[in-house]
Amino acid sequence: MNNKIYQLLLLGLMILPQHYLYAKNLSILSQTRLDNFELLDVYIEEDLAFIPAGLGGLNIVDISDSSNPVVISSYHAGGCDWGRIYAWTVSGDYAYGTGRECGVHVINISNPSSPSLATVYLGNSEVDQRYEHAETDGATLFLSKHQHGIELVDISQSPYLHVVGNISTHNAWASLVSDSLLYIADGAAGIKIASVRDPSNPELIGSLITSGTAKDVSLVGQYLFVAVGAAGVDMIDVSDPQNPLFVDNYNTSGYASRVSANTTRIAVSDWDDVEILSFDNQGMTLVGYKDTGGRVMAIEMLGNIIFSAEWEELVVFRYEEIQEADIDLSTRKVEFPRVQEIESHILPVTISNNGRLPLEIFETLIDVSDFEVGLDAATLLPDSSLTFSIHYRPGGGYWTEPLVLVTNDPDEPEVEIKITGNYPSGPMVGDMAPDFELDVVNGIGSISTNELLGQPVVLAFFTTW
Repeated sequence: MNNKIYQLLLLGLMILPQHYLYAKNLSILSQTRLDNFELLDVYIEEDLAFIPAGLGGLNIVDISDSSNPVVISSYHAGGCDWGRIYAWTVSGDYAYGTGRECGVHVINISNPSSPSLATVYLGNSEVDQRYEHAETDGATLFLSKHQHGIELVDISQSPYLHVVGNISTHNAWASLVSDSLLYIADGAAGIKIASVRDPSNPELIGSLITSGTAKDVSLVGQYLFVAVGAAGVDMIDVSDPQNPLFVDNYNTSGYASRVSANTTRIAVSDWDDVEILSFDNQGMTLVGYKDTGGRVMAIEMLGNIIFSAEWEELVVFRYEEIQEADIDLSTRKVEFPRVQEIESHILPVTISNNGRLPLEIFETLIDVSDFEVGLDAATLLPDSSLTFSIHYRPGGGYWTEPLVLVTNDPDEPEVEIKITGNYPSGPMVGDMAPDFELDVVNGIGSISTNELLGQPVVLAFFTTW
């Protein structure tokens, strides 16, 4: 139903900051739930996309019609938790999937509608099993193994594999091979460049410290583009691979984990959104942006079509100048801290119009009385924005509810914002910390809550797939 306005806190149409001023040119072609869940990667070979997930294993997807991707088969990796394989690459009739500690699964895809396990490659010993990413030039498989380096494996007689060489690294996340040169995303150590003309005797020939942690690489001509985590994307001139030169950094809004480049643009999986950068010999500029509300894990670009693995869905975009209205939001998830029943809390959301025609917000739909929205209807001119409030006063309603904006955006006529308030159980931001006692790291004894009273405390947690 149409929500009653509690408090209209429009902060008005305003000149957008640079991040939004050029944030346009991405329209949604499709959003597809696959057979698997918690999507981790996307690798494309001709008309097929290989998409692994944290739950459910691999889906092989026909993307010949990018507006209607279709799962044609699946592969569940036996021996791996939840059938999970993290990344895939393809050479000929075989696909190679890296499963960290559970090795490299080699599947026969001569009939992609019915893939079959050919072998599981486990390397020389258990200590070497840290397979994160695979790259191939057809005869050699390059396996990124974090602190264990890059393992070079002969696959010319697949499915019979044998190791032929190794490249020492600090923390290899991914690699890319071109013209007998291997470009390595080596974590905090930046990039490394190795000659792999003789795979049995690879030679490191160049390196460069990057602006952040090197996670992924993409090469176009003389330029290497590196996803560097919280620092965004680095552009590096590798025309002389022995002396790579830093050209530019673009600090994206989130955490750049993957990059995919073509002759003029770079697509970035930036955790909270997809960003498109254009480049020339002077550097990079933001020309496309879209936050669908998904968790963007990986990305691949073919021409002007972008395939984004967004945890719950495969989202396909088209890059083009948008002639109509185009809505973007500062967030599609509004999460309130703990609010007591006698209190209330307000959080803002900014709507921007990245199209070339006025954006109409026809109405806002929400069913929970605990959340009141400071917006009913509005019109936004091109390259403009407005900010409205969401007011939370916990009462008798549900603790979570979607807010739906009904618009004239042709590819997003209804946009959903997920709103959450007080969890019905379990801790959340704003709660009093419970008593606890923790072991002292690299020391003897423990530390308890009583010893920390009155002091600022940061508890740092780290987890990863």
